[in-house]
Amino acid sequence: MSRTDRGTSPIAGILAAVAALLVTALLALAMGSVPIAFRDMLTAVGIGPEREISGAASYIIRLVRLPRVVTAAGAGAALGLAGLTMQTVFRNALAGPGVLGVSAGAGLGVAIVLLTGVGASAAVATVPAAMVGAALVLVAAIAVNRAVGHPVLLLVMGLLFGYAANAATTLLLASAPGQGLERYIVWSFGSFALPPGPGPILLPMAAGLTAVGLAVAGPRVDALLLGPYYAESSGVHARRTQAILIVVAGGLTGLVTAYTGPISFLGVAVPHIARGWIGRSQHRLLVPATAIIGGWLAIAADLVARLPGNERVLPLNAVMALVGVPVVLVILLRGRRSGDGEGIGL
Repeated sequence: MSRTDRGTSPIAGILAAVAALLVTALLALAMGSVPIAFRDMLTAVGIGPEREISGAASYIIRLVRLPRVVTAAGAGAALGLAGLTMQTVFRNALAGPGVLGVSAGAGLGVAIVLLTGVGASAAVATVPAAMVGAALVLVAAIAVNRAVGHPVLLLVMGLLFGYAANAATTLLLASAPGQGLERYIVWSFGSFALPPGPGPILLPMAAGLTAVGLAVAGPRVDALLLGPYYAESSGVHARRTQAILIVVAGGLTGLVTAYTGPISFLGVAVPHIARGWIGRSQHRLLVPATAIIGGWLAIAADLVARLPGNERVLPLNAVMALVGVPVVLVILLRGRRSGDGEGIGL
């Protein structure tokens, strides 16, 4: 039985997710290695009463935590949407943003910069390097898609691209100097603390525009779930729609990986959580739910990784999986026991 069968509408579920996102974001702004009073945090972000607060508190909230929270929300939403798009294109519940090898290509670009000494002294060099690596793999995937025109073959080729990029990265790691190796390992942990640049603006914008586009095109995207032949008989140009979705998902994945590192788990798990949360698989409802829940989980995981009251920061990828895997298991098992195929599958 889905949530809607128990009397909860999908819109109510989406609104509940928005409320959870906002509450978690406020907690992330107030909590950290430097504790800040909740009312001071509200004043710093302009939603509380005007009052005097310390310059340090204002600096931490506006220039450190707020960009980090915005980045986490945008990255989580973008990866969730990319995962949903890949699961729709390949009609595979295990498909995620990394199936085309875009994340591996971004990692290879960063490895070349950090492990060979080319621009290793500048942290901002990782962003353009990751973008170039991701773009090259995405272009190759698009070329393969035009040549073969079959999602399964594209999936296999994408995995091969990923294996090749990971193999090249491993060879670089094997011969890397200690300093470059350390920098690459830190990058591979993933982080929403961005280097200087337009990341805090680009990630939410990309996620928002993608969400609007997918929601508007919802019926056409829904048709792909029943296969290309059904989509064609419904008046949908299946191959063209698949190509557009692949470009969108690959672009989102490359952009997020370039700015935050290889954030795993979210892209595969969030679409399933969203289906279980709202009890629907129609994209006009599933797209906003996926974007909101993706942002919510990313902020929550980052809050846990920063260990409020402690100066240590845990690897974000590890926290993401440890926090999220039990949640996904509960949702999938509950859906399986109740026989709600719509809430857990494609």
